[in-house]
Order: sequence, then C-alpha cells, then structure tokens
Amino acid sequence: MSITKVSNKTFNAHLYLDGRPVVLNQQRLQKVLGQLRITKGEQLEAEVGLADMRVASFITLADHEDDEPLLLKFVPQGDNYEISLVHTGAFANARFYIEPLTHNLLASTSAAAQHFSISTYGVPKASLGDFEAGPAHLELSSKAVDSKSSSKPFYHHVSSGLDTFVDEDPNLTGHNAFNNKPATFVIRVV
Repeated sequence: MSITKVSNKTFNAHLYLDGRPVVLNQQRLQKVLGQLRITKGEQLEAEVGLADMRVASFITLADHEDDEPLLLKFVPQGDNYEISLVHTGAFANARFYIEPLTHNLLASTSAAAQHFSISTYGVPKASLGDFEAGPAHLELSSKAVDSKSSSKPFYHHVSSGLDTFVDEDPNLTGHNAFNNKPATFVIRVV
C-alpha cells in the first residue's frame, strides 16, 4: 500500500460495512427484481418498495458482497462534508439526509443540505488527508445541531430484514448493556 496522503478536496468514494457495499435501496430492489429465482411475494415487495420514493431512498447495504457499490461525492464544508450521490435517474445528485423523526439515513433531492463528519482511530474530526491512500476504516457522524450537543455517529440497524443506518443507538431496551457500537465503515476512494 502507498504511504501517499490524499488531499482535503472534493473526492468520490465507495463505502462498505462488513464486506458489503453501501447502496441506495432503489439499487438493491432493482437487483432483487433481476434475479432469476424470485417468489411472487418477493417480486411484489420489491415493486412496492420501488414505487415508494421514501422506501427507495434508504441508504442500505447490498444483499451480496459483489454487488456494485454506490458512488458517493464528499464535498468539504469546513471540518465536515456534504455527501451526495453520483447517480442517475430519480436520485441524481441526491444528498445524504437524516430524517428528523426516525433518524434514518436517506437520500434526498429536496431536503436542505446536511453536513457529516468523518473520524478514524485517534482523529475525531478527520479529513481525507488523515487517511493513507487505499481502503481505510472510518466512522461517519451527523453534524451537531447546536454547540451544546455533540455529533451523532451512525449505527447499523436491521428492521424487517432491511439494513439501515440511524444516528441514534437503536437499543430499544434502555439498558446500557445492550448499547450498540457505532458503524465502522471501510472507505475506498475512487
């Protein structure tokens, strides 16, 4: 691996979690419909999900490790980044967006721009220059709303078979023994 550093400018990258690429749910559902062995129930569920823009807009994980990852564009905004999709169709130039009531990470073409921070081991406010070239671990956090609150890391959450990302710990028990760890992604700059 090269020791060269990558500059702190706009860059494109893919994200992975546990070896599976981060994708738009629309991509995942279209892939489901393209499978040769699919039940009528799976077909109908995929079609319903594609018809619902909110369901299609979830940022999720691909069903398979070899599926095509979502290409993301990271644009520096001070110490944070605006993250948008390099995508065609209904989600062309959509941005990462945290839904206020559910805390889900979605893609939106109409929501106000939101900023996200990158952190890595020992660097809580990292920029791309803090990573060596090549794949690297990172955590993403939604930017703090005000100076009194801290940024919120993303957690991997599975609900009804769909992998999602939320900016609040999905521990519903309230007992701290069941608190989850923030999601640690692998980033690959392209």
